[in-house]
Amino acid sequence: MTPRLTIVLPLKGRPLFTLRFLWHANRARLPYRFLVADGEVHPELAKLLENSQKTFPALDLEYIRYPDDIDFKRYYAKMADVFARVRTPYVKIADNDDFLASAGLECCVDFLDAHSDYVCCSGGIGGFSLRASGSDSQELVIGPFNKLAYRCSGHDRAIDLNSSSATERVLAGARNTWNFYAVFRAPALALMWRELLEIDPSNLQLSERFLVMRALTLGKARCDSSFFSYWRQYWTSLRLHWTSSQSAIRQDFAHYLLRSRFTENVANVLDRISHRIAELDGGDPEEIAERLRGPLERWLRELIGHDFGAYATLRRYLRSHVPWLVVWLKRRRRLRLGSERRSIFARLRADGATSEYVAKFKDELAQIEDVLTACDFRQFLRQHMPALQASR
Repeated sequence: MTPRLTIVLPLKGRPLFTLRFLWHANRARLPYRFLVADGEVHPELAKLLENSQKTFPALDLEYIRYPDDIDFKRYYAKMADVFARVRTPYVKIADNDDFLASAGLECCVDFLDAHSDYVCCSGGIGGFSLRASGSDSQELVIGPFNKLAYRCSGHDRAIDLNSSSATERVLAGARNTWNFYAVFRAPALALMWRELLEIDPSNLQLSERFLVMRALTLGKARCDSSFFSYWRQYWTSLRLHWTSSQSAIRQDFAHYLLRSRFTENVANVLDRISHRIAELDGGDPEEIAERLRGPLERWLRELIGHDFGAYATLRRYLRSHVPWLVVWLKRRRRLRLGSERRSIFARLRADGATSEYVAKFKDELAQIEDVLTACDFRQFLRQHMPALQASR
């Protein structure tokens, strides 16, 4: 069967997570095309993925080597190139430390098939963490669930951005975070990443704001809470590990602001989005840009508060002075897992999930747990771990 959906998997290190992601996809026999865009090539992983039919025979997988993601420009160039290679009608980004939820992804594809005026669709994005001992050399790649969250982020909530006005869609949806992991019409996502490469923002969070707003100028968008399409793992992110200047944001925003292109990037993003909205809806681009500054101001205040507020100061202090405590807080055994699991199924039903979907989701969750805790994947991981953990 010809796949309708391509999964783009951008890599930057963390090869054990890549093996976990692909092991799960192979075990579930996911009927998608996988484009693996590697921006930090490890020879052992490259060898496995370039011969993927031997290791992951159920997957339609293409592995592509790119220059190292040493900065955002290289990352944007990699992403623009890999999206230009997509040949299926639909495409979705995934991170290697997460899991796909195939029953929900099929719902997204079916919805887009039936609604040509929508540019993207997402199900709910759940969150999970794992419990592992502090001495576990496999870190948080395997282990039992320690937390299950119905929504990974507070901004991930059901919404149907179905206004015929691009202005209203952007104003209503500019803060969402589910959009990045939605299922998109492939030409739209390719266009968005080409434009992002042209703008070349020096801040990853601003890049994501551009992608969210640009998508809503291209069509309607929907997040449906009656099914899951993706599961994200907590505390494994590489989002701020590209450059020393990006890491410096968390140390001193004023220092970063005076030495970066942040304000220039914001102006470029607003200029591009406001002019496109003016073309679609009419109106003055300057007036539209001023209206868009409202949600961007709220987003920026939240970002600054998260990185420089009292809680952020406490986090930095603990990481610097008692890192063992931070590890324990993340990995300690939590006692609410049972109630969280029951709550997920109850909320699914309350949000309109069908009995048929709930049964499929129960099987999907069990399959993810099997990858995380069963012996076969653990043995596979240990077989390749020495070479993968060696220096490049």
